[in-house]
Amino acid sequence: MRVIRRIHAAIENRYHKGVLMNNKPSLKKLPLVIAIGLASASASAEEQNIANSTTEVWATQVSSTSTFLGDDDIELKQADHLSDLLRSLPGVEVGGTHSVNQKITIRGLNDTDLNITIDGVSQNAYMYHHAGNILINPDILKAADIQVGANSVLTGALGGGVAFETKDAKDLLAPGDNLGGRIQGHVASNKYAGYSLTGYGRVGSNIDLLAYIYQVDRDNPEDGKGRENLGNDGEIANGLFKAGVDIDDSNRLEFSYDQYNDEGDYPYRPDMGVATNVAITGDKLYPTTYDRKTFRVGYELDKGDDLFLSASVYHNDLELEREENTDEYQVKTGSTINTGAKLQAESLLDMAGYSHNLRYGAELNKQETEMKKDGADKGGEDATSVALYLEDEIEITDSFRFTPGVRHNHYDLNATAREKTYSKTTWSIATEVDVSDELTFRFSNTTLFQGPNLEEAFYADHVNEVSTNLKPETGTNTEIGLRYKTHNLAGLDQLKIGFTAFNSDIEDRIAWQRANNTWVNVDQVTLRGFEASVKADKGDLGVLLAYSKSNSKEEATGMPFADEAGDSISLTVDYALPALNLELEWDSQIVLEEENYDKDGYDVHNISVRWTPDAVKGLAITAGIENLFDTYYVSHVSRIGESNHPRFGQLLLDDAEPGRNFKLTAAYSF
Repeated sequence: MRVIRRIHAAIENRYHKGVLMNNKPSLKKLPLVIAIGLASASASAEEQNIANSTTEVWATQVSSTSTFLGDDDIELKQADHLSDLLRSLPGVEVGGTHSVNQKITIRGLNDTDLNITIDGVSQNAYMYHHAGNILINPDILKAADIQVGANSVLTGALGGGVAFETKDAKDLLAPGDNLGGRIQGHVASNKYAGYSLTGYGRVGSNIDLLAYIYQVDRDNPEDGKGRENLGNDGEIANGLFKAGVDIDDSNRLEFSYDQYNDEGDYPYRPDMGVATNVAITGDKLYPTTYDRKTFRVGYELDKGDDLFLSASVYHNDLELEREENTDEYQVKTGSTINTGAKLQAESLLDMAGYSHNLRYGAELNKQETEMKKDGADKGGEDATSVALYLEDEIEITDSFRFTPGVRHNHYDLNATAREKTYSKTTWSIATEVDVSDELTFRFSNTTLFQGPNLEEAFYADHVNEVSTNLKPETGTNTEIGLRYKTHNLAGLDQLKIGFTAFNSDIEDRIAWQRANNTWVNVDQVTLRGFEASVKADKGDLGVLLAYSKSNSKEEATGMPFADEAGDSISLTVDYALPALNLELEWDSQIVLEEENYDKDGYDVHNISVRWTPDAVKGLAITAGIENLFDTYYVSHVSRIGESNHPRFGQLLLDDAEPGRNFKLTAAYSF
């Protein structure tokens, strides 16, 4: 998807240049092949040609508007969970230790407040408040583009967006090759093992194909205190097929089908720790299936700088099924269906003596929820959203850029407890000033809009009381920042410094009010903080240090968001030994204590080494240790602390992360 990458790169280039606020079918088990580590490469959006900026063809490009990453940053994270891929990014957290509960949080706003897509397909869903909404396998990801904060009309969400992009054959085939493949396997001491098989090739001169399968078998891991985390025994299977047809040099058609299946005996409340589930249901587990099916058809038109256009239609079906065996029913099923279309384009032109980079498009999405008991319909809702947007990056001088943007949002809600239409036009402005070749300042201001979400699909027959005059969430996000980049300073090959300060004011925040068992608009909430980073390179040594601070407050109560991460520090050190074909990495995350919600601080350290022997071309072996010192900790964006439940009384919610974990991965590409 060249155009999408081009548009993403242009957006990120705007941010990076200016601020530094800136990617149920059970598969048959195969004999375990011990082969690769997924090398996660962080790529700067300054580099327009993303495909050429990695040294490992299976790497995942991670770009973020919260920190300035270089095109040569290779992070040896054997990613089997989203937190492995994103943990070093300031302002970004991944909570939920269970496979069906991973969720992304940006500056204290969770995935229901973010625009999350996979290959441009919306992943909007509110399935079940004790489960996550995002099923993603990091192994097949080509890029993860993280927009930290709503700083562009292109994103259209309260807290920013995450655009994931999967690999395709054109990315993996070496020049002159028409056929290739990869075998990967991994095993870990914390009780899981898996494999992936990939085949890709060209048919004739204009057709490319990719087929991919992935499977992981898990048992119950142990936390840092050596206690078994019950209810994790299950299996993940992922299959992906992609086909592309180059009609001519300018026109391309694409088709893809993706199915992700997570099946096992899981607790009733996967987001809560063992103590809570035992207190409520004893040792009872429930056969559970979490399944996602996605169809997509895409079209690209590439006319050079005159026009890059991408259009797609898609159907995304997410289903959660659980055998509960109650007196009333045996099986409960909740589903969310996203059907939509998207068009986005970019044009470079000169008008009135100035250079203009126009980015524009339209989005249509219909979301439908449905709940069934033993196959019988028990309720459902739907909502339709339409958006049109235009952004113009104007180069006033060689050192000054001004970018206005406008977006019109139309949201039609057809819910059980209320039916209403919401419309609002939002706008953004941004300026960038190059003080020197090394130093750039940036300012941006963006207005916000988000309509009320549908009720969770898994409880559509228990629609909660909802205020009939529920207002949409609106507000403003303001950011100011700088970027400094220089070479040959103090003996360093390269030094990059970035800083972003932000302030988000959200009016009419929609929140759950337990006392009245209803959704209501609360008074204004405020999010304030900053992200800072320093990246230094010297020969084969690279160091990235980042600091993130986030404070949220509900004006009526003075309390922060429950998902607020607070203050955190990340450190990543990479060192290459070319003579030995070795790459080494140490990464650490230090999270400070959060007093308002009684969240303990913690520090976690991970090490890894990757070897690519000359004797066996295409072979890569990676070994690593996660949570090196076997620390007991709970992520600040996971369930944590104690709760006085009106029915079950005092509950310990802690969803503790796994303890020390030895990992070995290997892959052979041919």
